[in-house]
Amino acid sequence: MALRATRTPRARRLALPAAAVAIGLVTVGCAPSSSEEDSGSSGEAGTVISADVLDELRAVVEEAAAVPEFEPQGPAFSVAPLAGQKILSMPVSSQLKGCDDMARQVVDIAKSIGMPDSTYFQNDGGPAAWVQGMNQAINGGYDGVALVCGIDPASLAPQMAAAEAAGIEVVDMHLADVSEPASDLIAAQTNGEFNRAMEVSVAAALVEANGNPIDALMITSNENPPSIGMEQTVKDEFARLCGDECGVETINIPITEYATKLSGAVSSALVANPDIEAVFMAFDAQTPFVVSALKASRTDAKTYAFGADEPAIEMMTDPSNPMGGDMGPSFPWMAYSGADQLFRVMAGEPAIPAAEAFAPYRMFTPENADEATPPDYGFGDSYVQGYRDLWLDAPPA
Repeated sequence: MALRATRTPRARRLALPAAAVAIGLVTVGCAPSSSEEDSGSSGEAGTVISADVLDELRAVVEEAAAVPEFEPQGPAFSVAPLAGQKILSMPVSSQLKGCDDMARQVVDIAKSIGMPDSTYFQNDGGPAAWVQGMNQAINGGYDGVALVCGIDPASLAPQMAAAEAAGIEVVDMHLADVSEPASDLIAAQTNGEFNRAMEVSVAAALVEANGNPIDALMITSNENPPSIGMEQTVKDEFARLCGDECGVETINIPITEYATKLSGAVSSALVANPDIEAVFMAFDAQTPFVVSALKASRTDAKTYAFGADEPAIEMMTDPSNPMGGDMGPSFPWMAYSGADQLFRVMAGEPAIPAAEAFAPYRMFTPENADEATPPDYGFGDSYVQGYRDLWLDAPPA
């Protein structure tokens, strides 16, 4: 595996020490903000963000930390035509607990409306495993496929074509940022506010720093499409808010290599730049490995992640873990929003536009992490009856 790393430097930094070479850091330029007003600079020694802008960032974090409300994203429709059909639900990787749970929940929801032969497909992630899952659906006479947590349909183009020829409706759940257009390889998709999660996380990190310039490390997993946009969002937000006074380094670790590569890569990055104060993670499944590296390095850096996955939020309730924020969706809520989209296209109804088909996110911090407990994990459960009210002719839950 080749680690990819880039850096947007702080202007006053000295050249990185030789240890940077160990993880392949490459220096790149970052355009500073065009004016002090653009960057929100207060002109005070040590800070790059004015008190007014800092207050705005606090408000952004506080708003994102509120419990979201259910809002229908499409009209009611009958699910009666789906009785007796079956779907296959496949997560991007079964080692990602939230995604694995979500894939299983989609199957349970399908069974609850009259599709008892629906199936969950366990896998370790990666195109080879996904091909096996798609082949099972194609050869097994399935009527629908749920690709869960952003499996890139472009990596399965032949299977997508074969599924379409077989009359199988494929819906990719939580595939891309809401700003991205829908894929033409699948029947429909649901998206997420991935980039907004990173915007809020940057805001939280700068609030934690009280407006002072910081260096940051972004850890990506770019085989999963949203990761690329999340990385760029972190860079763009730091450039917008503090110009070249803040630095951003990035390293890419595939999901399948978290256990073997991630802690070492983070430790090397911290040796190369001990001034890193915030570590951003494209997926909070990285959390145990990153936190262990931070503790071993005895750094003051904190983590800011995407995901809101149960194990990561549970870690956040322990004050000894250096975690600043974790923003993401409710996986059970996403199971319902994804199932809703899949049921629509299987029933011959128009798909909800990808930019409108997503479950809301919530920002968890050490202050509200204790609210993320079963059964609703800090999101409430209004969405359950909300969706089932849209599914006309569905049996009671």
